[in-house]
Amino acid sequence: MAPPTTLAVPTTFDDLEGDFCNKEVFVRLIHCWEARNFKKANILMGVELLLIDSKSTTIQGFISTHFLPRFKEDLKPNTIYKLNGFSIRLSKSVYRVSPHKHGISFNNKTTFTPVHEVDYQIDSQHFRIRDLQAFTDIVDKHTDLLDIIGFLRVINGDNLDTQTPMATAPAPAGERSKDMVFLHVQLEDGETARVYLWDKIAAVFRSRWNDSKTKPSVILLTTLNSKTLGGVVTLSSTASTRLFFDSDIIDTEKLLSSSSAAVTKVETVTLKEIHKFLENESPQVANFICTATITDVMEEYGWYFISCTACKSQLERSETTFICPNFKCKKPNTVGLIRSVSFKNKNREHMLTHIKFNK
Repeated sequence: MAPPTTLAVPTTFDDLEGDFCNKEVFVRLIHCWEARNFKKANILMGVELLLIDSKSTTIQGFISTHFLPRFKEDLKPNTIYKLNGFSIRLSKSVYRVSPHKHGISFNNKTTFTPVHEVDYQIDSQHFRIRDLQAFTDIVDKHTDLLDIIGFLRVINGDNLDTQTPMATAPAPAGERSKDMVFLHVQLEDGETARVYLWDKIAAVFRSRWNDSKTKPSVILLTTLNSKTLGGVVTLSSTASTRLFFDSDIIDTEKLLSSSSAAVTKVETVTLKEIHKFLENESPQVANFICTATITDVMEEYGWYFISCTACKSQLERSETTFICPNFKCKKPNTVGLIRSVSFKNKNREHMLTHIKFNK
């Protein structure tokens, strides 16, 4: 068997060639996550890594369960390491978190040693932020897992202290998990992305949302998978997904402090405060969240939404018809019914909605 080929002086990921590297590469561990086989009883296959070098080039790494005990205790995100003695392979064809043509795998000769950060200049983050069209181009292909940044517009899920009642999340195919949060995220170009958060990342969102005294306005989500659901491009979290809010990192802080963020910042108010805002003579544009209870259906008024006649959920529009998003509703042929509503909030303030619900 021929000996493995090596590099002369590999210093960055772009220098990698052949099948094996036994020279030092200094890297920062951005993120690591478990890789499990959902088709085989959720068995653990290993740990995936996202690494970045001194030229801000990222690469995807993998540690199989066979070698994991050697490295597991040393895997600390945002730490810089001296890495050598690893295998070089072609990048993955599915669920890629890096655009690099190569990936790497740890083996029995690999060393992964922490070093002092002050001695090295390596970025701590790297994002692949894209618009909705980029996700549309790869929908249902399960290739690249890309990132988004935008403003929170709809939040729906269980055990949230406050949530926007503006939409009902459509049911996921197969009901993979009951631990789910559904979002509408308005991207910088004005397009709205529909996003599902599952399992651990849903729990992280829920915990941070409930613990926030001032509810976040801006969110950055990484490594989302693009799928078609109900005829619409929908983004779904993966095991590698991370989230950042308003002032967590420079990217979200910049968007939060931009002029557009100042105009569209979501605030929680009472109906009385909305009345006062509407009476203001100076024209203004603002978005509000007002948690309220429906007290009456008032069909004689012109402010309305279109509901399913079977379950009364708000219908979603497709190209040719309306779709009921309620997976418990078994009505195959959806008929729309116009409904207007009157609200009462916890302070017993009444107000007929002066907002036309999205159809």
